[in-house]
Amino acid sequence: MSAWRLAWRVSQHSPRVFWLGFAGWVAFFTFPIVLGLVLDGAFTALADGRISTAQWLALALLGAEIARMVVLHVSAIWFTQSWVMMQSLLRLNLLTAQVASGGDDAGRPVASSGEALAHFRDDTEDVAFFVDGWLDLTGAATFAVIAVAILATVDPVATAVIAVPMVVVAVVTRTLDLRIKAYRHADREATAAVSGLLGDVLAGALTIKVNGAAPSALDRLSGLMDQRRHTAVRDRVLDDGLRAFGSSTAEIGLGLVLIVAAGSLRDGDFGVGDIALFSAYLTWLGLLPRMIGMTLVRRRQATVAFERMQRLVADEDPTRTAVHRPLPLLGPELDRPDPSRPPRVPLQRLDVEGLAAAYPTGAGIRDVSFSLPRGSFTVVTGPVGSGKTTLLRALLGLTWRTDTDGVVRWNGEALTDRAAFLVPPQCAYLPQVPQLLSDSLADNVLLGLADDDALRRALVLAAVDDDVAAMADGTGTLIGPRGVRLSGGQRQRIAAARALVHHPELVVLDDLSSALDVGTEIRLWENLAAAGTTVLAVSHRAVALDRADQVIEVIDGTAEVRSATPTI
Repeated sequence: MSAWRLAWRVSQHSPRVFWLGFAGWVAFFTFPIVLGLVLDGAFTALADGRISTAQWLALALLGAEIARMVVLHVSAIWFTQSWVMMQSLLRLNLLTAQVASGGDDAGRPVASSGEALAHFRDDTEDVAFFVDGWLDLTGAATFAVIAVAILATVDPVATAVIAVPMVVVAVVTRTLDLRIKAYRHADREATAAVSGLLGDVLAGALTIKVNGAAPSALDRLSGLMDQRRHTAVRDRVLDDGLRAFGSSTAEIGLGLVLIVAAGSLRDGDFGVGDIALFSAYLTWLGLLPRMIGMTLVRRRQATVAFERMQRLVADEDPTRTAVHRPLPLLGPELDRPDPSRPPRVPLQRLDVEGLAAAYPTGAGIRDVSFSLPRGSFTVVTGPVGSGKTTLLRALLGLTWRTDTDGVVRWNGEALTDRAAFLVPPQCAYLPQVPQLLSDSLADNVLLGLADDDALRRALVLAAVDDDVAAMADGTGTLIGPRGVRLSGGQRQRIAAARALVHHPELVVLDDLSSALDVGTEIRLWENLAAAGTTVLAVSHRAVALDRADQVIEVIDGTAEVRSATPTI
């Protein structure tokens, strides 16, 4: 689908707002038609000695100019709303593809924070600028059609010359079409690389410092910035050069019009009013070739933006970047309840049949089957790299989908979209490397849930309540970026409390106890057992294996299920 059609779909998310802004903007561009006619009448009246008529027309000219400024102000307000909605819709679709870990919306994750910044900020802005160019082009074209029709009644030959700069600009821009695309693509990639490295350096500042790698990091950043400077200069010079070419071509075109009309001026066929009319219209007619060139450039830039964004959405389908979704940007929509959280379905038994998952590298799991009765404690173990984490992620619908990825049944009913169903309050998942926010401890656990009782219960279950009680600010303690002010074991248990705060039916843990001492780990497993929680946990430690109801041993992507605890 072309950038024109995709951008059109984005622009029509809120048609009323778009068309109000569109109509106002076109009206602003066509107001000079009235101004030119008033000027024509005023100067003609002066030439004929009708002073009072000229005075009234001068007042009319002032009123028309004030009305034009009012229209500009109102249309700018409306189109600014449409601009925000367009960018928000694109960002929402990209974000949906990122957070959807399964189902129809799941897309490919971004490679780095810098890449995300380039997509969410720069690419969406390019699309909005492209749509913005439609308003300018339509307004300039509408004015040109009406103005040319009026001017043709005065001097058809001079009026015909106006088309020359438009054709020249269109031909030159079309000739440079592929270069515009290549330069913009290279600039966006270079920008993402610089932003990504900056994010990585800031996140790993301590690692870089203790390993004495600061000079290397700076050298790498310097190289990327040199490349970014090179691509940015090329892109900007081409962009500004085409804009300047359009402007200069328009001015040359106006000069040609005046030269062609010189004969009529000499012969007296042009009156004073006609001269005023041509002078008023010619400046505005010069906008059209500029807008044509600008729109063609922005079309190519928007094409690059859509090509880049489509890599992040499901099936790399560009139409998914323009899917219409509710945008809570206007009053009533803010109060809508969130329908995404499913109702609780008590777990009696979870059955996994023929589970499989494969990564592009070929690694993965195949034909894994097991069952989890309610309240059971199942441990997944095996050598490093055997597929333990892949098994958990495949169960939850977080891996690349295949045509034969097995069946997961919740109380005997097959789950068609595991990633959508296996979320709180059905299931909670704690990955091997938990992600914490630079906020208070309470906010990291609750994530917007206003329930102090649930917070206290989750801290006790995660065996971190004593640690929190010893902190000066308790649950209000600020834990710093990624929990830097906590120990490794505290970070894991705070993340575990987040998983347990909704009292899920099933808890899936990936090597939770790797940073815990034996006493804390024993307390954690005992708490989960006392709560009757169904647990599926990756672990290789005896404390967990001794308490397991069954063990799933994964070796080279295949699994063997043992109902009895093996000898350690």
